[in-house]
Amino acid sequence: MPRTAKILSARAVSELRWRETCVDKQGNPIPDLYPVGGATGLYIQVTKDLGRSWKYRYTSITGDNKRIPMGLGSYTYKSVKNSEALTLQQAREVAQHWAGVRAKGFDPKTVRDAEEREAAAAVAKSITFKVYAENEFLPMKLEEYKNPDSYRRIKQILEAWVFPIIGQIAISDIERVHAIEVLKQKVDGKRLIDAFVDLPDRCHIYMTQVLRKAKADGLIDQIPFVWKDDLEFAFYSSSKDQKKKKKSWHRPALNYRKLPKFFNDMMALDKPKGSRPDVQCMLFGILTQARSNEARLVTWEEIDLRGKVWHMPASKYKSDNDWAIPLCSEAIKIIKAQPSARHKEGRIFSRLDGGPIHDKNLSGMARILGYKEDKHPDKVSPPRWVVFNGFRRTFRTWAQAKAFNSEASELAMKHLDTAKLKQVYIDDPDGWAMFDLRRIINDHYQDFVVKGKDIDNVLPFEPSKKRISE
Repeated sequence: MPRTAKILSARAVSELRWRETCVDKQGNPIPDLYPVGGATGLYIQVTKDLGRSWKYRYTSITGDNKRIPMGLGSYTYKSVKNSEALTLQQAREVAQHWAGVRAKGFDPKTVRDAEEREAAAAVAKSITFKVYAENEFLPMKLEEYKNPDSYRRIKQILEAWVFPIIGQIAISDIERVHAIEVLKQKVDGKRLIDAFVDLPDRCHIYMTQVLRKAKADGLIDQIPFVWKDDLEFAFYSSSKDQKKKKKSWHRPALNYRKLPKFFNDMMALDKPKGSRPDVQCMLFGILTQARSNEARLVTWEEIDLRGKVWHMPASKYKSDNDWAIPLCSEAIKIIKAQPSARHKEGRIFSRLDGGPIHDKNLSGMARILGYKEDKHPDKVSPPRWVVFNGFRRTFRTWAQAKAFNSEASELAMKHLDTAKLKQVYIDDPDGWAMFDLRRIINDHYQDFVVKGKDIDNVLPFEPSKKRISE
């Protein structure tokens, strides 16, 4: 027979504190539990930082007398409208309900889980794919994406290609056939999956991500489709063609031999000097092998002028790792010439009106100057206009042609695609892997881009971990 707990008042409960004796064997603090009375098995849990929540403890129905904790929700002294936090009185009522369920021989957790599934299923029947994606999935992506352009892209793809086909279907009624309908929709007489290279993949990925979110929220039990060994068989003939296309697909890049001329043509746009910050930003990005958003959004807080290093923090941009990027003398010269250099605070590159430089200003530069890739990778389609991120491949092709160390060249682009690269990075973390070698390569690249000074093929340098900026 369990001991009856003393019935505490709401004020007494609010004054309960974590006790210093509540620690594990290693001395780490653990939550403190206090019985509050008024309902069998009701406790309030208090953490060291005074976080409070309600717990209901009941005896297992298996007969082993094991006490099972069940969370009831967070604590509040006074009831707040639209809040799920429970007052003492509300917690007692909830605990009494579950004590009644246990008295009938049922397991409270099992009953609650079943009730939640039924409620979720009812919601899933009433909410459409479009409504759920707009209210739950897209807001999550807005917070998740570092680059606002990435959020706009996923929103546009869903609105243009997915919502018109399956947007009005209940989230719980989405099936394999609906994904097939999206990928089979007609575009200029062709199926979507045949008309584009990258778009079908993105449609499939975003549909799947919406459903994964719905599954995590308890609205559905499983994802009704996957690509491998499932949807791919509905498009077997075209999927082989798509695989060939994707293998050769890449961002249109400039032939590295044309880069010095491109540099001169680009600098000619900056007349009078300083009137085109987008030109300066683009050159900085080319010299540092940066992606568009990295060059546009770099801040003075990331730059070490004395050490000539750009400290790119993990997760601010696309990379999940810290990177130390060597800055050549021309890159330093460019950033020192920006108006922001006066105070050395905030974003380095800005438009003349003070706003951020847009991606289209950089990726449209080659079009303005009339530069295209030499040929389309499928050797049939016409050459495309060179885009900003294509200059990263221009650098990689140049480094390969000059026989520079392959690992150092890949690390210059912030790539960790192979086990060897990952190991090099692990051995010298925080972005310093092969840093002095990357600086040497970058200085040669500067001479080629700015001065047109080429070098004969060189032997690969030996990897080194020395940090020459130290």
